Amino acid sequence: MKFKSRNIEIYKKAVTIGLPVAFENMIYSLINFIDVFMVGKENVLLGLGSIAVAGTGFANQIFAIFIVSLFGMNSGGGIFAAQYYGSRDFKNLKKCLGITLAVGFIFSMLFVMAGLLFPQQIIGIFTKDKQVLDIGVKYFKIIIWTYPLSGIGFAFNMQLRAIGRTKYSLYSSIMSLIINASFNYILIYGKFGFPAMGVEGAAIATVIARALGTGYIVFIIYKLKLPVAGTFSELFSISWDFATKILKVSLPVFGHEIMWVTGVSIYVVIVGRMGTEYAAAVQIVKSISNLIFVLLFGLASATSTIIGNEIGAGNEEEAYSTAVALLKAGITLGVIVAITSYAISPLMLKIMGVEKNLYPLTRQIFFSEMILIIAKSAGTQLIVGILRAGGDTLWTMFMDLIPLWFVAIPLTYIGGIKLGLPISIVYFFTGTDELIKIIPCIKRLKSRKWINNLVKL
Repeated sequence: MKFKSRNIEIYKKAVTIGLPVAFENMIYSLINFIDVFMVGKENVLLGLGSIAVAGTGFANQIFAIFIVSLFGMNSGGGIFAAQYYGSRDFKNLKKCLGITLAVGFIFSMLFVMAGLLFPQQIIGIFTKDKQVLDIGVKYFKIIIWTYPLSGIGFAFNMQLRAIGRTKYSLYSSIMSLIINASFNYILIYGKFGFPAMGVEGAAIATVIARALGTGYIVFIIYKLKLPVAGTFSELFSISWDFATKILKVSLPVFGHEIMWVTGVSIYVVIVGRMGTEYAAAVQIVKSISNLIFVLLFGLASATSTIIGNEIGAGNEEEAYSTAVALLKAGITLGVIVAITSYAISPLMLKIMGVEKNLYPLTRQIFFSEMILIIAKSAGTQLIVGILRAGGDTLWTMFMDLIPLWFVAIPLTYIGGIKLGLPISIVYFFTGTDELIKIIPCIKRLKSRKWINNLVKL
């Protein structure tokens, strides 16, 4: 009875932390989804339709590379922050924020420079279709200014997750969503006296939304004097030893994430080479699927925070039992998400006004996605939620990347380019790595070798 009672408390805590993160991520994804949604309705004069969907989708893939890489670079700060908060060491907690802020801003500016100097070459990696390329470049040259805003906002949000105060990130995302949707309507179609700007209007709306959302989160942290709110000196007076300790954890995750997102981007290149219609169909499926999958990522984030706090407090056995309980919850949620995603897909496609020629393709891809989401739910919970929370970053890197680069990518290339298999099969190949890594990760979990109290080393 005591065990069941403790599990209930764990689930309540996971919901309290994870649900705001899930909704925040959902809304964060909605901001880009709205761009895809609103430029997807056919309008020849404004250059809207499947070509615009593909072009903005390719530009947003660069943002995905950026945000996933940023997550990797900042992960050390997040892991340490959760453990420092668990041990009530607020002085070092603030230094974790300082490191993630510096890294986020510098890293984002590298992307800005590349985007301004080489936009055609970057978008050209994904497509050779001139119309798609032109639209993608127009969108990308403007949307690139959201990167430094996201870099700063991401640092604050990661620290809020570490201390379990995720509702403020959620409020920020809701505000950004409303602003983005409103300005999209005004600037894409030319309402209230503004010129109709098409995809460029969508990009400008997103920049405005990200700027105001980031401003809000910084304001609320300092207004409420939360534990991460520090002076310039408290944030950035960082010794080399402290930075090195965090970088030792962050760098493997950064290498892991950048290699992972590069692999995922190769899928986009392969599908783009299969044809614009295939690329547009996949972008539509991923846009809808991501809105629901964020529930799983929210649970993984909550899991990481809860386990990190337990390890930091010296409760290693409780950390293990919590991991097992939340893994079961994650897989159950994955099944629910997979079924829901497939069930609502016809309604979403209808609402989006998807062109008739894309409808059968998207439905085929959705069936493959439904199967893969279940495997992804287990992998995300194990790697992002559990093993990394204990600082087991090197093992997770190899376990995630070997199946991706040596199985999934070759299968996708052979199936899509060499054999010309149906898109549903090719899409399924992109997730074969998710299936392979589940059993080794479960064995690693049971071994307890992943549990490392980093703040006492």
